[in-house]
Parts: sequence; C-alpha cells; structure tokens
Amino acid sequence: MPDISRRAAILGGVAASLGAAATLAGCADAKASNTGSFLVRRASSVLTMDPARGELTDADIRVDDGRITEIGTGLSAEGADVVDASGCIALPGLVDTHWHMWNSLARGFGQTSKGGFAPSMASISGLFSPEDSGLGVRLALAEAVNGGITTVHNWAHNVISPAHAEAEFEAMHSSGVRGRFAYGYPQALGAAEPMNLTHLREFAGSLPDGLVSLGMCARGPDRSEDAVWQQEWDTARSVGLPITIHMASNAEAAALGGVEKLDARGGLGPDVQLVHLTAASPVDLDAIARAQSPVSISPWTELQVGYGLPPIAAMQAAGVPIGLSVDNTVLSGSADMFGVMKLTADLPGGVDAKQGVVADATVLDWATAGGARSLGLGDVAGVLAEGRPADLVLVQSDSVNTAPVYDATTLAVRAANPSNVSFVMIDGVVHKRDHRLVRVDVDGLLAEAQDAMASIRGRAGI
Repeated sequence: MPDISRRAAILGGVAASLGAAATLAGCADAKASNTGSFLVRRASSVLTMDPARGELTDADIRVDDGRITEIGTGLSAEGADVVDASGCIALPGLVDTHWHMWNSLARGFGQTSKGGFAPSMASISGLFSPEDSGLGVRLALAEAVNGGITTVHNWAHNVISPAHAEAEFEAMHSSGVRGRFAYGYPQALGAAEPMNLTHLREFAGSLPDGLVSLGMCARGPDRSEDAVWQQEWDTARSVGLPITIHMASNAEAAALGGVEKLDARGGLGPDVQLVHLTAASPVDLDAIARAQSPVSISPWTELQVGYGLPPIAAMQAAGVPIGLSVDNTVLSGSADMFGVMKLTADLPGGVDAKQGVVADATVLDWATAGGARSLGLGDVAGVLAEGRPADLVLVQSDSVNTAPVYDATTLAVRAANPSNVSFVMIDGVVHKRDHRLVRVDVDGLLAEAQDAMASIRGRAGI
C-alpha cells in the first residue's frame, strides 16, 4: 500500500518549488471553497446541453454550495451573489479532450532553426525540469479558463521523472480546474522500453481528493513494441485507469495496423481514447465504433503538422464518440475551443462540397456534453442541470463580433471567441468575472513563463 502521507508531503514540496502561490491570487484562493450561493440572472439564452431541457431564453441559474439547484425564470436571489448575465448566453464549460499542457511554454515552436515540429521539440523536451513542466501546465490552465474551457485532459507525454509527474499533477490539483492527468512517458523513451509503471501504480494508489482524476497516456501499437504496449495496457487496467493513445495519425502509422492489433487483443473499449485517427480506414472506424472507443480530434494541429484532413463525417456516420482538442499551443498557437468548433463544423462541408454535413448543434455537443462523455466524465461536466456541479460560462452575445443574434448555438460555434467569455465558474467557484481571471496573477505567470523559456532556448541553442 503506498504511503499516502509521504505522497502528501511530496505534493506539498512540489507546490512550494513551483511557486504556486506566486501565480494564484493568494493561498486562500488556491483552496477556494465552493460553499456559497450565486444567481446568474437573465441570460438571454441558456444552452443546457440537456436533451430534457434544451435551450431556455431569458433564464436564471441558481448555484448553491457548488451545485446547480435551479434553472428557470425569475428565481430568488435571496442570499446569493448576483451575476448579471444580460446580453450573454450561458452554456456548460467547454471540454478539451487532449492537450499536451507541459509544452505550452514553447508556443510557436512548430518551425525553428532546428527544423519542423518534431526536431524542434526534440531539441528542448529533455531540457524541461519538473518546475518547467508544471509551469507549462499552469500557463495552459490559465488560458483554458480564459477561453471558457473548464475541463481538460492533460496528455503528459514528457514525464521524464516521477518529479515531473508530481509537478504536472500538482499544477492541476491546485488550480481548481476540472480534468484528468494522463500519466505518460519521456519523449526520448525507446519503443522497446515501458514507461515508469512502478511509479504509476504508486501514483494511482495515493491521489488526493479533488477535481483531477488519473489516466495513462501510452504510445500504443503505433509507437511502441507489442510487448511494451501490452504490458502498459495490462497495468492500466489492473488499477482501473483509462488509457489514451495517438493512433493512425498519418498514412504511415495507419499502415501498421494498430487498430486491428488493439481490437484483436480486447484493447479497445470505452476506457481507451484514440487521438487523431486522421488516416483511419472505414474498417478501423467500424471496429472503433463497435467497441465504443472515444476519439479526440484536433483539426488545427492535424492540418498544420501535415497529418491531413480528419474524417469527421465518416467518424460521425460510423457512430464513433467524438471529443474536440486544442492538442498543443506549439502548433495551434492558442487554446481557442471556439475556433476548433468552427473548423470542425466546416471541414466536412469542404471535403464533401456540401453545406451542413455536420450540424452546429452536433459540434457544440462534442465540445461540451459529448466531450465529457467521451472522457467518462459525463456525470460531472458538459451539461447544465439541477443537481450537477456548477461548471458554466457566460459568452457575450452583444459584442461587435456576436450581435445581432439569430441562433445561440450558431453564435457559440461560429461567432464567439475567447475575448467574449466574461464569466467562468468551475464546481461553484468563480475563476473569471467581468472578463478578468480572478484566481491567477497573470503578470507574474507570464514573467515566469518568459524567463523559463528563455533559459530553455539558451541551453538548446535556439
């Protein structure tokens, strides 16, 4: 049995080394309580993403002790902190299903003096200290909240040491953002070498309570030898961890037959998320749909890195559960889930030369309720409904880029951007209000990030 008190001490030490208090709005805020009451009053539209409620107009949302207690019109404000939502649409916090948060310090490194994305990142990934990795996560989380993303899937695929894993997890745990930490491997790890499964088992047995759960990001049959990925699968499933892997990202990877290998060994299922699948065949998609393995797509980065066009319409037609992804800001440039939605909605029409191949409402579902379901978090994220945790955002519908409003769903998918997000609440705790992050010292965080990346670039000679 892992020593939980030892783990708590490790986490405390990592938090101190990360200087977490310097980038949060204070120690008390870092552990902000979700007790208390709020009334989000008179939203022009409430997109509940709940099939039983649908869209409500001119409606209020009452939050008490972290949970939504009422959604309706003319609700009582007694004892509540009133949030004026006039001129706004309310919707569930957005869900990002695959994000390499550690490398957020390397924004724009898709092309450098070292070459393209792969050689550029290879030149610096081994230089990241635990503190650097944790700082990258904190920067990503601040950008997530700023853009209305309240649930993240941190795909930690540069776990050089146990301390790196601890640092990334603690950055998430102390942020108050909901999500999953997918424990991974060092970037330089050979295909014949397994990740640190001993530490992963210890990690899994001693997680603190909070909004962050644990999973495994593995290399799978596309990027590791059969004996390795099978050992990693067996370990993850023995301790009850969901698994996520990059699969069939391009034609070369798809030709390896990884999906077939997984299917033959029982390696697919609702607990196994497949990322990209840009070059997946119809046979692959049918197998994935039968197993109900969720898929995460990141169209901006898939285009930029040269993977090609994600087969979005084919995935939908096959019945594959879909979630959306920023992937990384090295390539995407920013964590703009609104931009991801717009591109996801439009790409199928471009491929098929036909408008409306995938409906805006479907894409919004993939960014909220569907994305949460794909991560196994459908009971706590992605929907506004009585009794559920209060993860909600307000998006201005009276801005120069959003008004006049014809349809609130279309506004969210096609018109809005992070600058329109005026209010963010996660688990009943306010993270953004009046367009300002209230739990992050943005200037301090950016100064730390600039200094850390300057040091890494200096050592890498970039």
